[in-house]
Formats: sequence, structure tokens, C-alpha cells
Amino acid sequence: MTKRPITADDLCKFKFVGDPQVSPTKDKAAYVLTHVDKEKDGYYSYIYVTDLKGEGRQFTSHYSKDSLVKDADPKWSPDGTTLAFRSNRTGKNQVWLLHTNGGEAVQLTDVKQGIGEFGWSPDGKQLVLTISGELKLNSDKEEKKEEKSDVKVITRLRYKGDGVGIYNEDRKHVYLFDIDSKSYTKITDGEHDFSQPRFTPDGKSLIYIATKAEDKEWGYLPAIWKYDITSKEEVLFYQGNGYIMAPSVSPDGKWLAVAGHTRGERSQGNTNVLLLSLETGALTNLTESFDFTVGNLVGVDAKYDTAESRLIWDTTSSNIYFNATVGGDCQLFKVDLEGQVSSALSPSVATVTSYDLINDDQAVLVLATPHSTGDIVLQDLTNVNNVDKITDWNQELFSEVHLSTPENFHYKSTDGWDIEGWILKPYGYEEGKKYPMILEIHGGPATAYGNGLHHEMQLMAAKGYVVLYTNPRGSQGYGHDFVNAVIGDYGGMDYEDIMAGVDYALATYNYIDQDQLFVTGGSYGGYMTNVIVTRTERFKAAVTQRSICNWISFYGTSDIGFFFTEWQHGHADLWDDVEKLLKVSPLTYARDVKTPTLILHSEQDLRCPMEQAEQWYIALKRLGVETKLVRFPDENHDLSRSGKPKHRLERLQHLLEWFDDRLN
Repeated sequence: MTKRPITADDLCKFKFVGDPQVSPTKDKAAYVLTHVDKEKDGYYSYIYVTDLKGEGRQFTSHYSKDSLVKDADPKWSPDGTTLAFRSNRTGKNQVWLLHTNGGEAVQLTDVKQGIGEFGWSPDGKQLVLTISGELKLNSDKEEKKEEKSDVKVITRLRYKGDGVGIYNEDRKHVYLFDIDSKSYTKITDGEHDFSQPRFTPDGKSLIYIATKAEDKEWGYLPAIWKYDITSKEEVLFYQGNGYIMAPSVSPDGKWLAVAGHTRGERSQGNTNVLLLSLETGALTNLTESFDFTVGNLVGVDAKYDTAESRLIWDTTSSNIYFNATVGGDCQLFKVDLEGQVSSALSPSVATVTSYDLINDDQAVLVLATPHSTGDIVLQDLTNVNNVDKITDWNQELFSEVHLSTPENFHYKSTDGWDIEGWILKPYGYEEGKKYPMILEIHGGPATAYGNGLHHEMQLMAAKGYVVLYTNPRGSQGYGHDFVNAVIGDYGGMDYEDIMAGVDYALATYNYIDQDQLFVTGGSYGGYMTNVIVTRTERFKAAVTQRSICNWISFYGTSDIGFFFTEWQHGHADLWDDVEKLLKVSPLTYARDVKTPTLILHSEQDLRCPMEQAEQWYIALKRLGVETKLVRFPDENHDLSRSGKPKHRLERLQHLLEWFDDRLN
């Protein structure tokens, strides 16, 4: 049977698997399955439970005709008899509890503002929660509401966040929740945000992360705090010298593993597995000699709500499991307490988006490939090639649509550096024919293209385009020096890497029509698209998405502008290095642009603010360049990955029409 080309609308048929959690009985796993609801223009998710042979069932099933229910964050009770999860089914996120034998879910928390993170105590009698602001319960007597001003008074340096908006003055604090009495005990105080709370295995202490820095600081030097539940004493356990996350206490209670680094605030190198002794506080960088970053930095648009990277201990407190970005793959590894890192424990040409450990011989992974958005697999940790697929949620769709297989290649940049890239052939490819080519540039810059399913690229191939994508220096997955090589050199050798990739493709693949080249990218990729059209006319058209054109205004308008600008441009200071920032701003060279340029931007993008698109549009329009600005209301920087389905489809339509209209 001839498979049909993939369509834009097929994005709404995808199902996304994430956050597997193995039960204490080790015979089943819970996970989150997210669907697109085209009618309600959003996403909903439920929790499923599967045994390790593939027999599964839907575990949560609440439906609302008026809202999109999101059941997520499944966590088994220590004895495995119940499963707690977070859900917005009554409005704000609350913790709910469901017996593993089924029945109706019971709401545990009733916090007016909703809860953030949560976790079980070792004895299963308490939960640790994070709550923003002072505790307010829905059951509290309603007080007479005073009329409040809608004027926003700002005192923080970091006062807004993309996808969030302007932060309110409520700080996030840690609470203990007693399941039997439904009582809450506040643990932390102060004008600071606390996150990622964990119980120690004996249940006597809490570990959590907080940044108690001066406001002039970036807030990327968090500290680990330890709280004694009986004495109510909080002590500073470790003051970080770089960001830290994902704390994980060893089963024997002697060690704390965290993902992070010790290179200070201004660093985009590798994230490491750091080991702290809970007895002495001594720190060891276990992956210092492992020149890859912990966590999944492989970027795709065909995913939703996958869990954050985790560090997981084995049962003997001897090894820590982690995933790491290696080239275009994200694979599972383990490291022992002496810093010996294993070879990869999961296959290449694949991406481990989330995972959990069954025992020292088996793990449950969500494994994505160029032909899969990600499914639950059973991974034999003693044989990397022994992988059993447990779920196959998109099998029906993928059995009928054609997916182009990426061809991987390496090439030399102009200074001899090795660069990795991929190319997709168009749907219906015929030998001897010439095809137009689209160059895609990823964001970051410290992310990577790789071996996951990218719907946008598959759609381009389905429309008859060759698709070229590469990982220029500044990308993750190739070591500390490679990812840092872009610092202070935006538009320098990264530009050379990208253009050398185009030259290599034209010289190697004779089916590319060199007179029909197009370029697009988002975020940093949008910035590089802007750079490219100021320097060359070899592309017939460009689409710049969520981009940057002016680093000076970006400094004060982006949610990360004031530190990202200084950091990425080699400690460039807004007051002393204006010329340096102008030199790397495409707006400076707008008079050189001749390429027809479409600008796609979200109006609520606080990462690369809307004003960047407005400046670029006005400059190009004023200078007579063929251009168009498309604004997406109520969308943020993540439009292409998690925006409203309607807007995601419209974005793809505008992008491809801009190129289609300029084909020979």
C-alpha cells in the first residue's frame, strides 16, 4: 500500500507519551498520554497504567465539556496500593488519589491557588507540596473582598517569565500535608522561591532548593537546604556555584545527587552529575570526564509534557542513572560513585525523553525516533539492542502516512571543525529530478537537532522540499568546547558552519536545485535567519520566527535579556559595549537585505519579545524589502511546540505558503 504524505492536520492526531513511573511492586508503570482536542483548541491528558508485557488500561478518565482536563505527574504511594496525581479537573491543580484497583479518584488537596510540585513521604502518610503565596483553602470562609488595584508594582530584577507573564509578589514555599487529617504545615518562609522538595529516606528531613541571592544577581546560584522536621531547623547544606536541579537522595541516605555545574552563573557548558555527601557536604563532579551534557537537549516539535530529566539511584546506592545528549541522540547512562560512566545503555538513532528504573537489569523508557513521537519501551540494561516496545499509540496513523528517513552526514566547516547534519528527501522522490531545499536552523543556541520526529520538517518533505538541518558550534551534544565556541562570536563561525553545510549538501546531493533555496529558523535560529539575509542573496525567501534583531532593546525587554545578552556576547555591557552589541544586531545591516522575508511572532513572547519582530518588520518595510508580519495573539515563545493547535496549523500554513509562492 502506498502511504500518503503527512499533512499539517496530522499534528492534531498525534498522541504524546511521557513521564513513566514504575510501581513499587516493579510489575507495572504509570504514564501520561496527551491528546490534541481540535474542537477546544488545546490539549488534554490522562494517566494510563501498563504491565511490562504491554497489557494496559486508562487509569484516569474525568471529562469536562467546558474545559481541558490535564491529569499528570503520577506518583505511586510507597506501598504501591494507590497512585497520586496532579489534576486541574476542579479548576486549579490539586493532588488526587486513586486506588490501583480502580474506583473514583479522591481529591486530597483543596488549595485555592492550586499546588505546584508534590511528593510522598517514605511512610505514605504525608505529602510535601509547593504552594505560591500564603495558604488559602477553598473551604475557608469567604471574606469580604476589598477592591484591589490592577496596577502592577514591580521590585524584582527578574519580574517576568515567558509562558507565565509578570510574576506576582507571592513566593513559592514548601508545605507538609497530612493525608489523614488534611492539615497543612508551612515549612519555609521569606522572600525567596523554594522548589524541588524531597524527603530523605528515613522521613526525618526535607531537602529543597532555593536562591537567596541579592536582587542584582541573576538567580542562577541556587543553594540546597536541609530541614529537620522534628526540630524545625533549616540549615544551608550546599551553596551552589552554578545552577542545580533534580536532587535525588540515595536509598541509604548517605548521598545526594544533583544535576548542575560549578562554573558560576555565566556558563552554558555541560550539565554534570554532582555528588554531595549528606554526612560531610563534600562535593564530587562524577561526570567531569564525560564530555556530554546531562539531560535531553534534542529539540523536536512533536512532543508535549514530557518529564524533566531525572537522576535515579540503583537499589544499592552504588550507581546513578541519567540521560545525556550525545550528538543527535539522547541516551541512558549510569555513573558509579568513583566517576566511572558506563557505555550507552539505550540505542543510538533515538532519544530518551523520560525514563524510570525497574531494577539493575531493566528500565522503562519513553523512546522517540525519527519515525516515532515516543512510546513506552522495556530496555534491557545488559544489552543495548534488546528493546521491547510496550505501547504504540500512533501506530494507526503512522501505518498510513509516509515519513521521510533522515540521512545523517558529517562535514568540515571552513576552519576544519567537524559538524553533524541531516537531510530529508521529499515525498515521491525520483532519481534525476531536482528539488527545492529548505534550510532549518535550531534555537538555543545550546540545543540540538537529532533523532526525534519533527512534524514541521516531515511536512516540508511531504510538500516536495528537501530539508537540511545541522548542529553548528554552539549546539549541545558535542562537548564543552563546542557548545561554548559561540560565546562572543554570534554570526561568526556559527554562520560559517551553517553555510558550509549548505555548500556540502549542494556538492553531495545532486537532486537539490541550487537556484531554489529557502531558509527558516526560530529563536536563535530566527536570529541566524536574520543574519543570513543581511549577508547573502542565495536564498529565494526566508521565514524568521520568534527572532532577535536588536540586542540593545532585547537587553531590557526579554525575560532573560539582561543576563543572556551579557553572557552570550562575551560579558558585553549595555553601557560600555554598545558598539559591540550593534555589530551583532541584524537591524544594523537591514539596508543589505534583499530576500523576501516573512516574520512569524507570538504577541506574548517574553523570551524574544514582540518588539523584535516589530523593529525588523518596520525596517524591512521602510527599506522596500518584500515582507509580511504575522502576529499570533495569546501565544508565547513555545508556539511551535505547545501553542494552541489552531495557531500551530496557521503558522505552518503561512510558512509553507511563503515558500510555495516563490517556487519557479
